[in-house]
Amino acid sequence: MKGIAAYRTNRVASAPNEQIVVMLFETAIHRLERARAAMVSAHRGARIEWLGDLGHVRAIVIELSNALDADAAPELSRNLAMTYGWMLNRIGEVGKSGVAEEIDALLRVCTTLHEAFQHAASASDDEPIAEAG
Repeated sequence: MKGIAAYRTNRVASAPNEQIVVMLFETAIHRLERARAAMVSAHRGARIEWLGDLGHVRAIVIELSNALDADAAPELSRNLAMTYGWMLNRIGEVGKSGVAEEIDALLRVCTTLHEAFQHAASASDDEPIAEAG
């Protein structure tokens, strides 16, 4: 397992910021899907599992929110800040209710944002690199 952890750490450390955001959304989607499945499950310890997954998603959303750069893109940052705030409130509500279907709205928003950031990251990969003159 140490090899896998080292690979993941190196992958993130060497990735451009745009790709890190994409990876964070991929992880959030995965964790939300796991939380939803654990909520539906009746096995012992399921609540601990889905609360842990929701906590992980919450940490991701906080990190994404903290990384917003209002100077670089004021309107986009403002819109994302509102969306992230909604997501944090929704995560709290889902944590209280434990209703699996309430995760669906979070999954839709995360999937939409993931696709948008993935598109933006791939578009930035296609831009030619300016040579220093």
